[in-house]
Amino acid sequence: MVKNITRKARKKTAVCLICFKPDETWFEFLSTFTEYDVYVVIDDNTVDYKKKYSDYKNIHIIQIDNEECEKNGFKKMTITVGKLICGWDKAMYYFSSVNMRYKYVWFFEDDVFFHNEKTLMNIDSKYNGDLLSNKRNLTYVSGKKFWHWGKIDMKFPPPYYRAMACCIRLSKKMLSKIKDYADNHDTLFFLEAMFPTLCAKMNLLNETPDEFENIVYRRKYADKDIDEHNLYHPLKDFGKHTYYRDMLDQR
Repeated sequence: MVKNITRKARKKTAVCLICFKPDETWFEFLSTFTEYDVYVVIDDNTVDYKKKYSDYKNIHIIQIDNEECEKNGFKKMTITVGKLICGWDKAMYYFSSVNMRYKYVWFFEDDVFFHNEKTLMNIDSKYNGDLLSNKRNLTYVSGKKFWHWGKIDMKFPPPYYRAMACCIRLSKKMLSKIKDYADNHDTLFFLEAMFPTLCAKMNLLNETPDEFENIVYRRKYADKDIDEHNLYHPLKDFGKHTYYRDMLDQR
């Protein structure tokens, strides 16, 4: 059973990296954060990562057994690729059921790039939405003949929405609605449909800031495309993360 962290929270917003196996580049980067509480949810349970990365004192490392998520209904967020439990299921379970102290939580995968924590702070200062994401699309009204709709079972009538979900910010209220859905239906559903659809069905606010415009499925970036204000996906070369941060620091 995952135990809650007992120390009193200093901040109202947390950041959470979600990964299968972490790269130390991310620990080096997140260790510079001072304005957010920092978490890393690691899907892999073959290594004790708390011990491995114990030198990073400001980073809370979260590892959760698949069975704990499954028995609580936190599953199927990446069912479209055939995985029952993933890091996203574990992150949603943790922040909706174990550690509910934060007004907002940023979630991002390890192939998301941003300059530093000020990038997130600037976005936080402008938006109060329950879900921050890239632009959502109304892509399903009836029938399930395209995208992943045929693999997604939602306990709502249409319309349904989708949005890239590799980097999002969720409110405490949104997280509580995700927990309610898991409690009521003993499952979740594909994350790219779940976040915008659940937000709409619960009459919560989904804002789509300009800073999320480069959260896309596929793109190659040149140096000129990168700035300190925006979020970027995908950037799978972690050496490029370091390169771009150094480049922006020198401007």
